[in-house]
Amino acid sequence: MSPEPVRKPPTLGQLVFVVALGAGAIAFIVVVTVGLLRDGVGTGDPLDPWRGLGRTLTDPTTWRIVGLAAALGAAAAALLGLVSRR
Repeated sequence: MSPEPVRKPPTLGQLVFVVALGAGAIAFIVVVTVGLLRDGVGTGDPLDPWRGLGRTLTDPTTWRIVGLAAALGAAAAALLGLVSRR
């Protein structure tokens, strides 16, 4: 049996990228869910969820929130990564 290779920890750049991507994805899911619950569910019209999804995806605020969450996640990961590696 061959020994398992030793895994290196992720680089700081990889860590920042993954955390930023995750934070943006979580923010996207939350914003779309809130938009659908607010605009497109429970009205009785079968097309309202699709209209609500369209409004949410075309609203610039949705993308600002996703970008801000990704930027904050990247900044927090960079700060914690730098502090923990020193």
